[in-house]
Amino acid sequence: MDAYRIIGIESSPYAVKVRAVMRYRHLPHRWIARMPQFFTETADVRPLIMPVVQFPDGTYHTDSTPIIYRLEDLHPGQRSVLPDIPALAFVAALIEDFADEWVTKALFNYRFSSAADQQAGAAWVMDDAYPDLAHEELAHVVTSFIERQVKRMPLVGCTPENAPVLTESYLALLGVLEQFVATDRFLFGSRPSIADFGLYAQLKTMATDPTAGELMRERAPRLRRWIGRTDDTSGVDGEWRADVSSLPPATLAVLELCGRYYLPLLEANAAAMDAGEGEFSVTLNGREFRQSVFRYHKKCFAFLRSRYDNLSASERASVQPLLEQTQCAAYFAT
Repeated sequence: MDAYRIIGIESSPYAVKVRAVMRYRHLPHRWIARMPQFFTETADVRPLIMPVVQFPDGTYHTDSTPIIYRLEDLHPGQRSVLPDIPALAFVAALIEDFADEWVTKALFNYRFSSAADQQAGAAWVMDDAYPDLAHEELAHVVTSFIERQVKRMPLVGCTPENAPVLTESYLALLGVLEQFVATDRFLFGSRPSIADFGLYAQLKTMATDPTAGELMRERAPRLRRWIGRTDDTSGVDGEWRADVSSLPPATLAVLELCGRYYLPLLEANAAAMDAGEGEFSVTLNGREFRQSVFRYHKKCFAFLRSRYDNLSASERASVQPLLEQTQCAAYFAT
């Protein structure tokens, strides 16, 4: 086998993120909708999450971010999605993680908070996964899927009490990016980074849902077109920004959202887990946010802190003013 096989569905932001990265990097791949005939093939893969990627050596891999970093190791210098300046690569990693783990909360909150959104989102996911079902059978699995996902909402912090925080952060992100895509192409230069693909993937999915999509159509029409272009950047060539000081205001504004919402959540979650607690509460932009502890978020926090710690002293010095300006510095203090 000389090509990667991406086993996923169009409605998974993590699957389309990996696909978009491979398109940009000119890595040979096949996109395989995760239809029932592929369920047996991937049944023993752990963790069994979207996407499952079979590498040319025959091994199977999951979790989009580790997959993208593994591709960097296997194909060094081939249209990398990591800025070549380590300090910029760290900032890009932080923004990508924010997209994967915080923006996805807004996606989940919108998708399963109203009947119209529930039906639209669940029907898309289930029809992608089971395209051979008759209408009556599809309606049954859609209903079951909605019930399962609604039960999960408190576990991931998508409750009515937390909804205002998630809504305001989504609208803030739309405002930042709508102004940015009118003048600039990508957050770290004229070529896409892992951060751009992380945001693209969550927003691509949200653009299809009734409520989140309508908000995007009203408030960020140019962003919707940027999402469409970023789906396939195989023809894009470009350069990275020269240094941290040359980053555009929009990149700083997205980083400030990380400092306002995401990093405080990660810190509070890790502290609660260390204390043996099952739930935590944290103030995000002046609002209380409460949810169950989440083991994967502790892993994310450790990953980001390790990337910062691995920067050289001069690289940390170069990025420190940016972290202080965007309320992120305290979360990387050693």
